[in-house]
This record gives sequence, structure tokens and C-alpha cells, in this order.
Amino acid sequence: MTPQELLRLHPFFAGLSPGDVDKLAARASCRRIPGGRLLFHKNAPGDGLYGVLSGRIAFTMTSPEGKTLTLNTLGSGEFFGEIALLDGKGRSAAAVAREASLLLFIPRDEFLTFVRARPDTMLHIISVVCGRLRRSTEYIADAAFLELPQRLAKQLVLLLDGERKSQDAELRISHAELASMLGVSRERVSRQLANWQAQRTLDQGRGRIVVRNVGALQRLARGFE
Repeated sequence: MTPQELLRLHPFFAGLSPGDVDKLAARASCRRIPGGRLLFHKNAPGDGLYGVLSGRIAFTMTSPEGKTLTLNTLGSGEFFGEIALLDGKGRSAAAVAREASLLLFIPRDEFLTFVRARPDTMLHIISVVCGRLRRSTEYIADAAFLELPQRLAKQLVLLLDGERKSQDAELRISHAELASMLGVSRERVSRQLANWQAQRTLDQGRGRIVVRNVGALQRLARGFE
């Protein structure tokens, strides 16, 4: 995947002309991160936007008692760091490479120079951010009101979005990572996944889940058995 191909995948830059995509890519650089390496801490300076050309990056928060919550895991074709990119404040979570990764990096000052000359792009970015805030509000409500099977189904459907919700879509994620995303024990997630495996909704392997019946998860995510 080239930097230009990656940039075209980000909702922020939807509608940019090929020439503008090239100009933005010229302001970016590539960074190689070894597996297991911490990319930045929570509250580290928000110095720019990252895109994943290859590899996998996880985002975590740690409580004062030392408990770690995995907020999300991103792979090739996905971006992170938008909040700090826009407000210039500290990172909202820590980021660590789950495997060797190649990242595209756009410095904040270069990004701001680019969008100041393109007010329509900035208005589009505001719209995208508002949509994400609405989804965050929904996530909080889900944690309060939904039972685990529906919450887990919604999380899997969300992760499958990058797989176009196709049949036999594979997710490279562990039970522990899913449990951390939902704030529940790994054992509860494992039991539910085992139930779905018995129903032939999905199959499992080490660090991966292969969804065989995406429609079944989508129905459960919407609240239909």
C-alpha cells in the first residue's frame, strides 16, 4: 500500500483531488516500529496523525491500580491520533506495536498548513468528528444497558467493517484484547465465543477469529436473536 492509497482510505480526506492527495503525502514521512515497542504514552504531545501501512497497533489505558484496558487495535489501512492532531493536546491513550509495523506520519503543523488552504476539507473533518462522538456516546450506553452477547456481537461487527462484512472474514485479535475492549473478563468472552463456535457462527484459532455467519452477528448486534 502506498501513502497515497492509505490517505484515500481516511474519512478526513474523502473528496480530495489526486493532486491534493499527492501534496499531503509529500508532507508525510514513514516510520518503522518494532513489535512490542511503545509508540507513545498517554498524555504524550499530540504531534501528528499516524496511518498504518502494515502491522498492528493497540491502544491502552492503565488505571491507578495497574489494570490495563485495551481500547482498540488497528491494522493496515487504518489511522489514529486524530484527537491530538486537531486540538494539539496530549494523547488520549498509549499506543504499542503488537507486531512490526510501518506507519505513515503527518506532523500537526504540516496538516494545519494543508487544511487552512482548504476550508471545505476542514468542514468535512468537523462532520466526521461529530459522527465519532455520537458513536462514543452509544458505546457508553451499550456498556450500561446491553448484555454481553449483544455487546460482543456489536464489537465484532465494528471490527469487521474493514473486512466489508464478508463471509469467512478473519480478525486477528485475542480473547484478552476483546475482553479488554468491553471491560469484562476474558473467561466471559471465551465462553460466548465458544457458544457461537458451536452454532457455527464463527471459528477460532490462536489470536484469530474467522466469522462464518456475519448476518447472525449483525442481527444479534441489532438486538434480534
